[in-house]
Amino acid sequence: MAVPGGVLAYRQELRRKAGAYVAGGAVAVALLGVLLIALPGRITGLVGFALIIAAFPLLVAFGIPLSIGIVSITLGVVTSLALWFALGQWAAHRATKDAVADWRDWWRTMWPLALAMALGGGGGFVLFVLGVL
Repeated sequence: MAVPGGVLAYRQELRRKAGAYVAGGAVAVALLGVLLIALPGRITGLVGFALIIAAFPLLVAFGIPLSIGIVSITLGVVTSLALWFALGQWAAHRATKDAVADWRDWWRTMWPLALAMALGGGGGFVLFVLGVL
């Protein structure tokens, strides 16, 4: 049993919560994107759409924005959130291999993965658009 507030309890907490934090962050970025789309103007709409694609990069794999349907949106969002959760958990496992680990260690492991996933969604969208044109 871990001592409350001890090193082992902190590591267990990091491993337990990391995936949920990443998925929650993706939802927060997507909500900001939806808010920007709702505002008037082309630039805000474009930035809002880019934020949504960064938050849910697998939407592109399900044909968004060309084939918009409730099933494709749901599948894209759910699979993106599952992937974010898995990446957060993997980063937590990797960061807590050391005896003393904290959220900074986790973030150091997570940020390249998050950047690659967000840029991958944008790159997939660009390739998708070029393939359609």
